[in-house]
Amino acid sequence: MKKIVSIFLILIVAIFTLTGCSNQEQEPSLEDKNIAELEYIEERLIEILNKLVKDEYIEDEVFNWENLLADTRKIEDVLAVTLVDLASLNIQADEISKLSNGIDNMIISADKRDERAYIIELNNVYALIPTYMERYTNKNAVAFKKRLKYYTISSYIAYADNNLEMSKTQVSELDRVYNEKMQQVEYVQENEYNMNKIYVLIQELKKAIESDSSELVKSKYLLLIDEI
Repeated sequence: MKKIVSIFLILIVAIFTLTGCSNQEQEPSLEDKNIAELEYIEERLIEILNKLVKDEYIEDEVFNWENLLADTRKIEDVLAVTLVDLASLNIQADEISKLSNGIDNMIISADKRDERAYIIELNNVYALIPTYMERYTNKNAVAFKKRLKYYTISSYIAYADNNLEMSKTQVSELDRVYNEKMQQVEYVQENEYNMNKIYVLIQELKKAIESDSSELVKSKYLLLIDEI
């Protein structure tokens, strides 16, 4: 009987030990947690911009500002904890405040029914995502993709704002960031197919902007942002 009890106790200890190790292994680092928070914000921003590009906020020929406001407020779901975690990662307070101020300005612009101001604020908020990540993470591939997305978004928004020269400048920066990454042979070998597709789509977006065709720019933007 004592032998059975001893074996049972050993099994219990083993289970607790394994469970403890498992929980410890699954606990994300602060960096990973913040990346996930920023990626949630990123997904909401791209979702909103893509809906604007596709005119999905227009219902019966009327722009539905309430839907835009509702989608924007989803970002607030993670904002407080994101700001706290950015501070814990030693991001300066004035840099952190740009995120909360930017989201506030998006809400204000939507409330004032100012689509131009809204997309400019959206662009400014998205620009913070790669900027933050580049300061604390060693996951260069993740930060690289965010930087590519930023220049893709910025190229489109500049074009939508009737600033053709700025759009051309931003898509040139997109090309530059891509070409710099292409110098990293190991990364390129591991991601060859995706990188080749991104290259083709960057060139397509450049040509669309040069052609000054609104519908073509929309189409090429959507294809590229989806591939990245």
